[in-house]
Amino acid sequence: MKHIATYQIHDTFRITGRGIVFSGNILDGEFMTGDFIKFNFNGQILERKIKGIDAGMRVIKGKPNVGVMIESPNEQEIDDLRNWNPNLSIGKIYSKNET
Repeated sequence: MKHIATYQIHDTFRITGRGIVFSGNILDGEFMTGDFIKFNFNGQILERKIKGIDAGMRVIKGKPNVGVMIESPNEQEIDDLRNWNPNLSIGKIYSKNET
């Protein structure tokens, strides 16, 4: 996998019937649906597929707020992530495409 972007996680939201969404800023690079995010969650490194991206209207420190919906294997993880305080955690975005 190739590192393609860095994303700062500000908050998490649960969308009923759809899953968990991170709210934050892209610090560098570009990514798309189908790429993967690796982040530290309570001492564990998790890797999850990005299944949706939504650019918000709010701008923080000159950078637009971006929502990133990720795949989660179960409802318990969605609940755990929703109750997590990411405290500006950094997510590394990777592409499995070699092109």
